[in-house]
Amino acid sequence: MFCAMAMTTAKPGRAEDIVRAAQEHAAALREQPGCQGAYVLVERGRENQVMISLFESEESFRKAAAATLPVINRHAIEQFLEAPPAYRLFDVR
Repeated sequence: MFCAMAMTTAKPGRAEDIVRAAQEHAAALREQPGCQGAYVLVERGRENQVMISLFESEESFRKAAAATLPVINRHAIEQFLEAPPAYRLFDVR
C-alpha cells in the first residue's frame, strides 16, 4: 500500500477555504481506482491541515492525482496559503 500526505498552513482566517478544497479533492480521490481512503485532518485551534490518501500502489496514486488535479486547481489554493504545500510519500507496511 502507498500513502501520500499533503500539509498546508492557511493564511489567517482562510483555513476553511483550504479545508473545503481538500475535502472536495479527497472525495474525488476516493472515487478513483485503487483508492483505499482519503482523509482531511484539521489541527485544532490552528490554520494547519493535512490530507492523507491511501492507495493500492504508487501507480494508482499517480493516476488518481493526475485525474483529480482539475478539482484542486479550480480552488486556486495558492492565494489562501502561507507557503506552498509540503508533500510526503510513504510505503505502508
